[in-house]
Amino acid sequence: MLAVKIMSRILKLLTILSFSALIVVVLMQVTGRYTPVTFVWTEELSRFLFIFSIAFAAPVAMEKREYVRVDLLISILPEKIRRYYDALIYLVLGIFSASMINYAYQFSLAGQNQSSATLTVKMFYIYSSMTIIFIFLALYSFLNIYHVIKQNSEKGVEQ
Repeated sequence: MLAVKIMSRILKLLTILSFSALIVVVLMQVTGRYTPVTFVWTEELSRFLFIFSIAFAAPVAMEKREYVRVDLLISILPEKIRRYYDALIYLVLGIFSASMINYAYQFSLAGQNQSSATLTVKMFYIYSSMTIIFIFLALYSFLNIYHVIKQNSEKGVEQ
């Protein structure tokens, strides 16, 4: 579990860094509209930072079980059945995410020979965000199955 905590902290740090950089770049873009100094690359970089912010933050939300859910009908179920229902949902999400890892990696390989227009970044690195998100979503889905069934805690994996 120490490795999971370290991964979670790294994902949280990367989320904070990428989102903070996104805010700075967007502020540069907005202020550039009203000053003679403009930056051509801010639109593209803000798009890439937004993609990676989501790629790092989505697994953190999965870890803490903070995805939006409609539990109107689920709330009337007994606690034990609700736990198994939640475990089933995490199992489906985990299987789906795990099955998408190979396809996401194949898609990222398609970007090896492409570069972005203004930043000239290899698109492989941008497309690899999909591989990152599916790996960590699968991991945290399977960990949440264990925690939902064994610990009946609503706090998340970091128990």
